[in-house]
Amino acid sequence: MLSKTSDEALPEVNDAFGSPPAGLSESASSSAVAKLITLEEGLYAFTLPAAQPGSGIAPGFAVPAVHISAPPQGSEPMEIVDTLGRSAEWIAAEQTTLFVRAPARGGIALVTAYPSRDPRSPPLQLEIRRLDHVGFAAATAESATGGAGLVRQPPFATVFLVDPISVAADTEPLAIEILLHIRRRGDVRFVDAPWAGRLGPGLWIESFTILPQQRPASAAIEYKGLTAAGVETEWLSGGSACGSGGMEIPLVGFAVRQKAGTQGRRFDCEYSGYFQSGAVVGPCPNGAPCASATANDPLEGIQLRILQRQPAD
Repeated sequence: MLSKTSDEALPEVNDAFGSPPAGLSESASSSAVAKLITLEEGLYAFTLPAAQPGSGIAPGFAVPAVHISAPPQGSEPMEIVDTLGRSAEWIAAEQTTLFVRAPARGGIALVTAYPSRDPRSPPLQLEIRRLDHVGFAAATAESATGGAGLVRQPPFATVFLVDPISVAADTEPLAIEILLHIRRRGDVRFVDAPWAGRLGPGLWIESFTILPQQRPASAAIEYKGLTAAGVETEWLSGGSACGSGGMEIPLVGFAVRQKAGTQGRRFDCEYSGYFQSGAVVGPCPNGAPCASATANDPLEGIQLRILQRQPAD
């Protein structure tokens, strides 16, 4: 199990727009998703779990694929190598892991994802593991000999590489109240807080209730949870408690979405989870399960945004 990670040690993820590689078609370039990931000094493994077989969209280039580099300006150079110790920038079906060393002052990784053109494909997700106990030589040597121990340890961050939600320029996330039943603290309310929960180590979430402050969103949003006892709840409407508050059983996963078949306004949900191991997972989109890679890892914090999608012209 990972040691507890401080807020400062978590990677900061922001949307970004980078230049696509030469030779890509306009359609492939326009579907790219770019994010800036701020890293503290150290060695990291960036991995695409269960990479899908690629399909060609340009000579020598297949999707899904992820490009990792330092931004053109404003960041110190970073070392990026593949599992054979060679300089590299791409992760795809044939090469699923790259090792990234951030310099002494930290660094910024520009991650650009080129998703599959099949709309039924699941969103790409990038797992980030911190490998400070080894160096490049040890990491690449283990990979070259078939060892997988370095990428079997649970990630401390999982970033979903999905298209940014299209919202009106003046649209703010909807006001939300989240009621948590927290171990040894009982019911605690969080109103428009950056995180609901995260009150301290071991103070896991036993149940949660989402209370959108707009009536249309309150009627349209539903959510579900998974407990450490293996119980998966049904999809519940806003205002319903999800979990088993007061029974000392933590939640280990959750999901939020708009109800299927809801007419009228369209809402999108983005959410992340903070877990007892220190892992951060998300942002997860619209009903995708949010759970740690570590088995039965108690949920200690929830971050949620509900946005009204911009109507199509």
